[in-house]
Amino acid sequence: MIRINLLPVKEAQRAMGRRRQISVGALSVAVALLMMIIPFMLQGRRMSRLDSEMDDLQAQVAKLESQAKEVKDLDKKRTDLKAKLKIIDDLKRKRVGPVRILEDLGSASPEKLWLVEFSDIGGNATITGMALDNQTIAEFMRSLQSSKYFYDVDLVETAQTESVHAAVPANPQPGGGSSFKKFIVKARLDYLGMDGKQAAPAPAGPGAAAGKSAS
Repeated sequence: MIRINLLPVKEAQRAMGRRRQISVGALSVAVALLMMIIPFMLQGRRMSRLDSEMDDLQAQVAKLESQAKEVKDLDKKRTDLKAKLKIIDDLKRKRVGPVRILEDLGSASPEKLWLVEFSDIGGNATITGMALDNQTIAEFMRSLQSSKYFYDVDLVETAQTESVHAAVPANPQPGGGSSFKKFIVKARLDYLGMDGKQAAPAPAGPGAAAGKSAS
């Protein structure tokens, strides 16, 4: 009778089963590690890309801030330049203002009116003269008020007087002295020619006490 010993075969099968279980366990661990490592690596790459984009954005922000500062500086320089140009323009207009004032004063004087004295103190003008009648004085005041360099024109005094040849160079009537209306007119002066709308307190004009005699 033949006998077969099956114990080694069973032991071999059990050993193979254990090896299979170990392999499956190792494979499971490897798969689990890969499942944890791969997302970590992907997340690291994504963070690196985001860090690079953030650096680029910060560089752009710094560049824009620099440009904004330059624009702000340019705006400030432009504002300062405009202010300086306005001051220069005002000075030029004030320089020619007295000449234009005297020109308008002469142009406003009718034929039958003579200016005896003109004074300017702190932008306040006092005009003394003589005329044949009140209508001539009124015409003179209307013409003076239409000038851009005179405003607030006001007649403060008028009186009947006998003229002398020294006061009135041209005698409108033959013979001796004639009866005239002496008048005093006060007005405000605007050296910038703005009709007093934006006039600052004017400085004392040249020749504040200088008189202007008719010729």
